[in-house]
Formats: sequence, structure tokens, C-alpha cells
Amino acid sequence: MNILNGIQKFLELINDNWTTIMVILGLAAAIAKKVKDYLAKSDDEKIAIAKMQIRETILRLVTEAEMDYEEWNVAGSIKRAQVINQICETYPILSKIIDQPELVEWIDEQIDEALNTLRYIIKENQ
Repeated sequence: MNILNGIQKFLELINDNWTTIMVILGLAAAIAKKVKDYLAKSDDEKIAIAKMQIRETILRLVTEAEMDYEEWNVAGSIKRAQVINQICETYPILSKIIDQPELVEWIDEQIDEALNTLRYIIKENQ
């Protein structure tokens, strides 16, 4: 009889929480599909995705640096160093890249692009 009680409690639990169970199963399936799709991508596609994420982070960091040093018009090198430092802290895997000068040059280009985007957004909002 104890086993039947346990089965009854289990079925009641499922009956009471079936929507939550379905949502969790759906989320698990969606996450599994995303992971599978990502792992199926080539290294070049993965690098492109990472670069896109880094560009978005750089835009956010440039905006924050501009706000932090708003009163200092000539603090460009300080802002740039702050952004590069925060990028390296946010993405520690970047320290493993062998060609660091090329990486810093690419980050500099992205900072310049982010500054242009920021200036455009500010101009449009005025």
C-alpha cells in the first residue's frame, strides 16, 4: 500500500504542476537546440558571433567612459585605456590570443566605430 500512496502523490504532483513541468521541458529543449546549433557552427562563424558580442560590449563601455569623463574633453587616451582594460577583464580568453598587438588594433578600430555610432545617436536625439 505504501508504494501505491507514493504513486498517487507523484501523480498529484504532476497534475498540480503540469504547466510548470511543460515550461521547464520546453526551455530545456530550446536551450539544447541552441547549444547544438552553436556547436555545429564553424570556427569562423563562432569568431564572428564573438566579435559581434564584443562590439556591443565596446559600445556600452565607450558610452560609460564618455559619461565618466564627460567634463574632460581631452581624456581620449584615458577613456580608450579604460575600455580596453574592461574588455580584457570581461573576456579573459582574449589574453590567450597570440597576436596581442593585432587584437589591440582591432579593439581600437571597434572603439573608433563605437564613438562614431555614439556621436550619431547623440546627434539624432538632439
